[in-house]
Amino acid sequence: MASYLRNAGWRLSAGGELAEFWVRDQVEVLVPRRASAPDFDKRIDILANDLQQVEERPAEEIKGDICRQFLDITDVSADHEYGAQCIPLDAGHKLFTTAKGLVVSATASTLHRRGYYGRSIPRRAREQAKKTVVGHTRPGSYVIPIINQARIPEAPWESDQPRLVESVEEAAFERRVTTNLARALGVLEGMALQAERPSVRDINDAVGEGLSFEMCRAMARPLQDEVVRDVSVSIAWAPGVSAPRGVARTFEFPRECSDRLKEIATVLRRDRVDSHEVIYGVVVGLRSRSGDEGGRVEIETLIDGVKRLVRLDLNENDYETARSTHKRGPVVVRGTLHRNPGRSATMDVLSFEPDLSLPFERVG
Repeated sequence: MASYLRNAGWRLSAGGELAEFWVRDQVEVLVPRRASAPDFDKRIDILANDLQQVEERPAEEIKGDICRQFLDITDVSADHEYGAQCIPLDAGHKLFTTAKGLVVSATASTLHRRGYYGRSIPRRAREQAKKTVVGHTRPGSYVIPIINQARIPEAPWESDQPRLVESVEEAAFERRVTTNLARALGVLEGMALQAERPSVRDINDAVGEGLSFEMCRAMARPLQDEVVRDVSVSIAWAPGVSAPRGVARTFEFPRECSDRLKEIATVLRRDRVDSHEVIYGVVVGLRSRSGDEGGRVEIETLIDGVKRLVRLDLNENDYETARSTHKRGPVVVRGTLHRNPGRSATMDVLSFEPDLSLPFERVG
């Protein structure tokens, strides 16, 4: 409730253990704080009715917006000839299969980048599909809302030094998956709708953005049903959390691009290159001598659920990225990881970037 009011321009004027008062334009509302209080639900209804008078929209709609302050909602929808209220059973089944395929493939590429997973889908990707929830289907063609948590605790810093916290990393995982889905779908949409057939090199480069055979197959499946005219994905980022930078929010795949999706999937299925692991962490050490082109960097990350240091030798551009993110925010690194039991892990780096999926940034 506090997040919703703050984003709507209200400010806290007074508060205690039981309730707070918020004001805007000389209007005051009471916000209950103790959910165990016997009149808590009644106070919520009063708050929603008060906000209804100010915002001139239904109280139930306002309560819905309050509830999703820390939820990313990904709508997967199909436009078809049966209208907005229903969908043929087989087409609806394909659409649910698409929703599951997007969750599994986006989770897999958040952990490992690979053009074709086959039987090598990471266990955590399958587990994520089991724990992910969907909301009630909605009219408007036929819409399946995928719901992901986006509440991310603030990363602590000690003595002005970055520090990785396991609970923060775990809380950030679903936001990273949704961001990775958006990046991959943006690349796929561009290639599927462009006039010229994408080159094999362009398709293979898209693997670095999270695209895979499994994601292409998921998007193509409902388009194979003759009643489906269009499949779209739209993401409503949690209002209470800063949206990730550099990603689009809506993606459309008309029936006409079905053959192109199959062509892209065929190229990706031939990708037999070893998968590249993806790690997320904070820069804790920088070392570069005068005259060096680049330098050595240490980042703190989680490997197999355990906090570890990873040593990286970076080129000049990547080292500058490391310098700019040190004491400012998290990074994401892709490459070949060497776990080196008993000593620092190392990685042969393919890409080193700021982690733009997360909202927090520390200015040193």
